[in-house]
Amino acid sequence: MEEVVRVGIMGSAAIAKKNAVALQRSSSCRLVAIASRNESKAKAWCEELGVTLRVVDYEGMVADPEVDAVYVPLPTMLHLEWVLKLAAAKKHVLVEKPVGVTTADVEKMIAACREHGVAIMDGTMFMHHARFALMSRLFDDVLHWKCTRVTSAFSFYGGDDFLAKGNVRTRADADPLGALGDLGWYCARITLAAFRYEAPVSVVARLRDESDDGVPFELDVDVEFSGDRRATFHASFKHDFRQWFEAFSRNDYGAARVVRCSDFVIPRREETTEFEIEELPSPPTVQHDTILLTSKTVVPVGPCSQERDMWDAFASLCRGDLERRAFFEKATLLTTQILSAAITSIQNGGASTPVV
Repeated sequence: MEEVVRVGIMGSAAIAKKNAVALQRSSSCRLVAIASRNESKAKAWCEELGVTLRVVDYEGMVADPEVDAVYVPLPTMLHLEWVLKLAAAKKHVLVEKPVGVTTADVEKMIAACREHGVAIMDGTMFMHHARFALMSRLFDDVLHWKCTRVTSAFSFYGGDDFLAKGNVRTRADADPLGALGDLGWYCARITLAAFRYEAPVSVVARLRDESDDGVPFELDVDVEFSGDRRATFHASFKHDFRQWFEAFSRNDYGAARVVRCSDFVIPRREETTEFEIEELPSPPTVQHDTILLTSKTVVPVGPCSQERDMWDAFASLCRGDLERRAFFEKATLLTTQILSAAITSIQNGGASTPVV
């Protein structure tokens, strides 16, 4: 029987509660400690979740010999410092997205983890859902899937209190990427999946609203791939909730199809989910464009906890699955490169910016 990975959580952010529950459901990981700068707050956090954990400070988590891996849901501005310290202490790390403020920061984190022989993975939960595995099979079929366009959106209405620095995601000193990092990250990732993690060529970002100190609240992003292929996504703290994507393909034989999902980030329910495949004949209509010939298939997916399964997948990386480590490092870096290019585009008035 494989050893259980002993996990500590660094900080008591709201999203950490979701992962604490998932860790309790995992057969591969066990939550053993929480690090906090406020011991009473950490104890209240444990009491709320009904867990008994060792409470340590941040440096104590780094030094704890009874912790194999650490979940880092700290503000993005703190990720680089603590991931480097954890890697040097030979702790595997699962880092909340966005992983870093810049591409250079993420490259340093990945390099440090490689140097010290530990795994690094980001917390993009939808990648671990059984539904995503089925969609990935479609995307990875090189004969039948030739992606031409992806359109996606992820947004929620934060309200005045949220936007007035009432949340860490709107503060330049904590999460300067704002809606781009919090929401656009997912759109960039599903785009990359549909394009089989091909590196984009360039990005154009159109900022719609921001804070007084430059944190993006709403923006549209165009991602250009070689061969006149592209993706567009909208990320916003000001638009009502939605989380959808559609990816189009036209293969070498002229067959076109689209894959759609209306809840790709947070499933509507754990018991069952679905996505849609639409086949697009040519021409798509008959009888003077009064009858549509396309055919739709709704693909049902059975019970799945993407949060729990993320931790089980992470455990395999901790146990030495080097191929999967390399894949997740690549996905993290490519996603960050898209976001970094978007920020540079905004800073240059919406200019087309190379992805590097």
